[in-house]
Amino acid sequence: MTTTVKLEKGRLRPQRNRRDHYVPQGYLRGFIDPWRLGHSQPLWHFDVTQGVWSERSTREVGYRIGLYDLTTVNDVLETADSTFKAFENTFPRVRREMIAKNFENWLDHREFLLHYMQMMRARSTLFFEQKSVDGQSLLLYEIERVNPDGVSVVLRSMEPSRPSSNFIRNWTITEMRTEIKKGFGWLTDLDWALRVCGSPDDPFVTSESPLLLSGSGSNVAECAQHPDSLFFFPLCWQACLIGSRRPFDFTTGVFGHEDMATFRRMYRQSAKLFLVSPQKLNT
Repeated sequence: MTTTVKLEKGRLRPQRNRRDHYVPQGYLRGFIDPWRLGHSQPLWHFDVTQGVWSERSTREVGYRIGLYDLTTVNDVLETADSTFKAFENTFPRVRREMIAKNFENWLDHREFLLHYMQMMRARSTLFFEQKSVDGQSLLLYEIERVNPDGVSVVLRSMEPSRPSSNFIRNWTITEMRTEIKKGFGWLTDLDWALRVCGSPDDPFVTSESPLLLSGSGSNVAECAQHPDSLFFFPLCWQACLIGSRRPFDFTTGVFGHEDMATFRRMYRQSAKLFLVSPQKLNT
């Protein structure tokens, strides 16, 4: 992959070294048992690597230090914060409204929920890591200056070069923001339904990658196109959106105990880092 880039002037950005949540805290709060809201660590967190359950606060889950830090400051690169902010502020309010109405109004928020899903997919560690790998294969022709005609350029070298780690980081964050701004068009190719449960003792759970694709195929793209594949996105412990290329018989329904057990088994098998639940579960 070869591209041409202009050398952007900018100063080094001081590393904030803050906790960048790839799973937003506002989203995680939807997986707290109402009876545990007063706890300092109300979430139940399952560490996949260690195979251990522990109690955590939302601040302690789903983050990496400085994950979305840009390495330079200039007028071209926008921070990830500016892309996430509107979604993070709106989702908890929308979820509260749906819960208050027993999710009977979820179709009123369908467009926002699909856009939120797209944001969550693009900000995930999986997407970030895939784009970082792609960035390592870039070959760059660096523009030294643009000529007065505004069209022709002078290249720093006629030989392409591999990008620096700083360039790859900034490029990856920019790709992530671009993916979010593309919108949720591909998700509208699916029919969407909502399934709910009745108790935090038999709940929906979530993981480091909330949007889950389940089906068969030799690769993700093939699986995503298969008519029998399903997309899952838990909104909170009470409800989960399900997408399919086949139309659903009904848009809203209740999952029974066996369906809930199957759902949690899928998320347990797909999780690489953690699960989050309102209750400590048998895993």
